[in-house]
Amino acid sequence: MIERFPYGKAPFWLTAIGVTSLLAILVTQYLRAERAPDLVLALSASNHMVAYGEVRDRIEQKHGVKVALQLVSTRALTTRLQNSLLAGTEVPDLVEVPADALRFLACGPLDDVGLVDLTERLTQEGFRERLVESRLSLWSSRGHVFALPHDVHPVMLFYRTDLMEQLGIDVSKLETWDDFARVGREITKDNDGDGVIDRYMIDLPLGGGHGLNILMLQRGVGLFDEQGNVSFNQDVTIDTMLWYLKQTYGPSKIAFECGWGQSLAKCMYDGLALFYIMPDWRTMLAETEAPAIAGKVKLMALPAWERGGRRTSVWGGSGLAITKSSSRQELAWEFAKELYFHTPDLGKRFGMTNIIPPFKDAWNLPEFKRPNPYYSGQAIGELYADLAQETPPLWSTPYTVLAESKVNEAFLRAAARYESKGEDGLREFIAAELDEAEAYVNRAMARNVLAKR
Repeated sequence: MIERFPYGKAPFWLTAIGVTSLLAILVTQYLRAERAPDLVLALSASNHMVAYGEVRDRIEQKHGVKVALQLVSTRALTTRLQNSLLAGTEVPDLVEVPADALRFLACGPLDDVGLVDLTERLTQEGFRERLVESRLSLWSSRGHVFALPHDVHPVMLFYRTDLMEQLGIDVSKLETWDDFARVGREITKDNDGDGVIDRYMIDLPLGGGHGLNILMLQRGVGLFDEQGNVSFNQDVTIDTMLWYLKQTYGPSKIAFECGWGQSLAKCMYDGLALFYIMPDWRTMLAETEAPAIAGKVKLMALPAWERGGRRTSVWGGSGLAITKSSSRQELAWEFAKELYFHTPDLGKRFGMTNIIPPFKDAWNLPEFKRPNPYYSGQAIGELYADLAQETPPLWSTPYTVLAESKVNEAFLRAAARYESKGEDGLREFIAAELDEAEAYVNRAMARNVLAKR
C-alpha cells in the first residue's frame, strides 16, 4: 500500500497518523457524550485529587454512577461559583471551598443561600457530636451549617532543639506569653557589635496580619460573634495589641518577619528566629522546604495568656458544600460522608499532609501516633489532636475582610505612634482607633438591607 501511495512514504505515514488521531478524538468525544457524570465535585487542592480519586471509585462501584473530579484554581472556583449561583446557571454538585467562602456564598437572606443546609443531617445522623464543634463555626451562618469542615488547623510553635540547648532555654518554662517575651528580650541582641540584631525570639508579621489575628483568637476575640455582630472592640483586644506592638516595634522588640518560601527556610537554617507559628498544614511545608534541619526541630503548644489557659489557636481551613441546584443531593451527601467521615482514608491523608481532620473518630488511628523523624521523633498527630478540642471558634461574615483591614489599620497607626511617642497615651489611642474601626464596619453593615430579612 505504501508503494502505491503517489506522494511517497513520509506523506503516507503523516496522513495515517493524522487519520488515527482524528478517529481517537472522535471516539473519545463519543464515549464522553454517551455517559455524562452523575455527580461533579470541584476543588482547588491538587494534593486532594489522588486521595479523593479512591473514594470516587468506591462510590461509583457502590451506586453504579459516574463521578467527575474537577481541579480549579481557588480564585476561579470561588468567583465562578458565586456568579453562577447568583445567575442560576449550572454549578457542580459539590464544591470544596476555602475558609473565607461563606462570607460571600451565604451573604444574603437564608432562603437565597445557594448551598444545602446540613444542620439537621449532621444532628440526625449523629455526626455533629463526633466533630470538633468549634470548626463548624467557619461553615455556619445564623445558626445554620452550610459545609462540612475538612480540617481543624490547630496552631503550635516550631523551634530548633539544638539552638535551645546552646542558649540554655527550657521550653517547658515558657508557660505564658509574658514568660516567652521575657526570655525573648534576653536573647534578642546584636552579638557582634555591628548594629544589626543577630537573633530574634520569634517570626511575626510586622503589620499584624495573621500573627495578631491568631493571638486574638487564642484569647477568644474574633472579629464577629455567632450572630454576626462586630466583636473585636474589647479591652482584651487592646491588651493583645499592646503586647504585640512591644514585641514587634521599639527597643525591646523580640520579633522579626521572616516571610515565606526560601526566605523563611533561610531564617530557619540560620536560626535568625528561634520560634515559628506552625498550624498543622505548615508542618509539611517545613519538611519539604527546610529538609536540612530534619531531626533538629520540635513542636510545642502556644504559651497561654494566663497560666492554665488555652494553648492553641487556628489558622485557615477549607470545607465541602453541596449546591442546592444539584439534582443528586442525596448521592452528593453520601459522597461527602465517604470523603470526610471514612476513618481509614483520614489516616492515610494525615500521613500525606499532617493535617488534623475534625472527625474525632480518626484520631486513634496508627498514623496519628506514628513518630515523625523530622520532628525529632514526636508523634505530631497526637500533639495536634490533643489541642484540637481547644481551638477557638472562627465566625465568617460578608464583612470579614473589611473588619480585618480596619483592625490592621488601627494596629499600624498605633505602631507609628508607638515608634514616635512611646507608650504614653498608647492605650487610649488604640481604644479610639478601635472605636472608629467598629463604627466604620457597622456603618457598612447597616447599608445591607437584604441581610436583615
